[in-house]
Amino acid sequence: MRRSGFTLIELIFVIVVIGILAAVAIPKFKNLKQHAEASAVVKTTVDAAQQAVETAVNYIDLENNSTITLTDIVTLKGKGWTASDDNNYTYTDLANNNEVASIALDVTNRKVSYSIDCTKFNDTITQDKCKKLLGNVDGISETLEF
Repeated sequence: MRRSGFTLIELIFVIVVIGILAAVAIPKFKNLKQHAEASAVVKTTVDAAQQAVETAVNYIDLENNSTITLTDIVTLKGKGWTASDDNNYTYTDLANNNEVASIALDVTNRKVSYSIDCTKFNDTITQDKCKKLLGNVDGISETLEF
């Protein structure tokens, strides 16, 4: 006798296999998302501060323009990034509305300051990922002079 289709046992077996794969994949995906958020904040903050220093040097020393602002030389867009004024950017964790990172330009004293506070992230996994990226510290605060 020729049969077409699947038996109930075969279908149950496929559903069990898919369930096991989903049980393994979902926590890995969540972990990946949290690592990506922490990594993006740390990298964006440090890179933007360094680029602001290099660009400010060009504007001030080469073009004699001391009226520049941080928003003139760096544009940060995306979830969580806002310009609180012309010389300050902040990253806020939208889940708990805490300020995680900030960048500030001080043209008069020729400094760019930035800070990252890993403890301000909403969940402990993202906090741990951030700390690992910073060298197992809760946060950093640095000033770059130009």
